Amino acid sequence: MGAWVAPAKALLLLGMGLYLALLIASGNLTNYINLRFAWLAYIGAAIFLILGLVSAYSLLRPPAHSHAHYRIGWDVLLIIAFPLLLALFLPSRALGVEAINGGVSLRPVGAPAAFSRSPLDRNVLDWLREFDRAAPVTFNGAPADVSGFVYREPSFAPEEFMLSRFTMSCCVADAFPIGMPARADAAAEYATGAWLRVRGELRASAFDGELLPVLLAHTLEAIDEPAQPYLYP
Repeated sequence: MGAWVAPAKALLLLGMGLYLALLIASGNLTNYINLRFAWLAYIGAAIFLILGLVSAYSLLRPPAHSHAHYRIGWDVLLIIAFPLLLALFLPSRALGVEAINGGVSLRPVGAPAAFSRSPLDRNVLDWLREFDRAAPVTFNGAPADVSGFVYREPSFAPEEFMLSRFTMSCCVADAFPIGMPARADAAAEYATGAWLRVRGELRASAFDGELLPVLLAHTLEAIDEPAQPYLYP
């Protein structure tokens, strides 16, 4: 068994490097990390590939009769192999409604934006930051054009839902679900998790027992999940 450890190590290193390179080339890297930190994946892919090639090259050389050195065992290789096996057998996809546990937040994430976007250009995170600055009635009549996925609590009325997105500060481990209240007569026609573009206006209204700025939909449009579904604080 020991004779297979060195080849297995070389294959694992090359496999990790090739997997990272595939994520980068396919654009799926953003399913796991914030674009600001993509450079770390580039460096990681290069390091894994270099180490893998060095390990493979060392297998072709005659065995050296030098002093003893540390040898990696099967236990260490299996630990390293586990995340790679998960990556190979689980499809790469962004977090969706099934990843929400405990509801979505009405509170903004991260520091306030350094500039103010016009109402029709604001996303869910932009609106939550605005909501945090003023009373709900302040936004009465404000136009909105927002995209997100449908999230519901059992206590919601049939016409109520949260238009939701995940934020990502660093990587998928810190992804956080946020949402803005929305109301539409046709809301029940769209399944939980469906992506919608909602156009309408805001109105201070009772929503699930609280007075909140609620997006009253004039139109609901089913859309595909965006190429970049996360919002970055």
